Amino acid sequence: MREIRITLENRESTVYTGETLSAIRKFAAPENSVIITDCNILKYYSSSFKGYPVIELGTGEGIKNLSTVENIIRRMIELRCTRNTFLIGIGGGIVSDIAGFTASIFMRGIRFGFVSTSLLSQVDASVGGKNGVNVDMTKNMAGVFSQPEFVICDHGMLKTLPDEEYTNGLAELVKTACLENDGLFDFVSQNREKIRSMDMDAVSEAVYRCVRYKAGIVEEDERENGPRRVLNLGHTIGHAIEKVKGLKHGFAVSAGTGIALDISLMEGITDKAAVEDIKSLLQYFGLPSGTKGIISKDNLNDIMNAVESDKKRESESVNFVLLEKPGKPLIKGIGFSELSVMLNDILQKEGGC
Repeated sequence: MREIRITLENRESTVYTGETLSAIRKFAAPENSVIITDCNILKYYSSSFKGYPVIELGTGEGIKNLSTVENIIRRMIELRCTRNTFLIGIGGGIVSDIAGFTASIFMRGIRFGFVSTSLLSQVDASVGGKNGVNVDMTKNMAGVFSQPEFVICDHGMLKTLPDEEYTNGLAELVKTACLENDGLFDFVSQNREKIRSMDMDAVSEAVYRCVRYKAGIVEEDERENGPRRVLNLGHTIGHAIEKVKGLKHGFAVSAGTGIALDISLMEGITDKAAVEDIKSLLQYFGLPSGTKGIISKDNLNDIMNAVESDKKRESESVNFVLLEKPGKPLIKGIGFSELSVMLNDILQKEGGC
């Protein structure tokens, strides 16, 4: 087990990679806590948190909305929760988003922590204090910056993930590897077979290095006013794909990352070899690496409409994360009309039009 501390002014959040679910009793006692989790976690692990009041959620992006939050708050009122109640979210990125957002607004804010059970949430979603829910399927339009007191990344719980869900998380792992400048991309590339087959030593090291990188970024820029924006690599188009096509978050981000690489190449920021290295890694993990089969002339307008509602828009442009090579991202404002032309060009090259 390894600890990574995120220190922000007078607050501290600690991520425990390689810790186990049973450790929650060290941080939050049953008599003063409530657990939010989903039906799948209850199916496999309910015996591990006996004695805690539990609020059960369904699964899928469709539950990540204000209606779910309102229902949770009603249940917390029924449970006679107070400002001293500790809220624990046990699950993947959807559960942590909902739990963190609810804790941050219930009685103007109560303490909370996460047990992260999916690869996607361990390498990204549960770390960093961004908690949000969707409004009309537009990603995270209602949200807060609020740090969990602890995040437990129990790698053993990854073994009960469906294959598709594990692959979904690999997209965020590759994204982070593209950003980190201390050899993470090389590590993931060299250990791709072990990581794909869920070798625990390789996965644990990759998760730890992802969290360590993100922790450093969050300490520098908690509220995403500057350096933290690079974490949105693949997300500008990815969120639009997720909304229009209904793909899982990681698969959509993977496609968005491939498109960001194509645009980086078109802009002369990167070279073909770097693009091929990253795309081949995505493809090895069974992830999409561009527009093919995802964006077409039939849905391009819908994709662009979704991009134009993105949180990162500024007037008639959007902040877009591009990549020179692994470890060297940059942010560029791209106008919506220019982006539409670029996507059309990419589609023609890939035979999508």
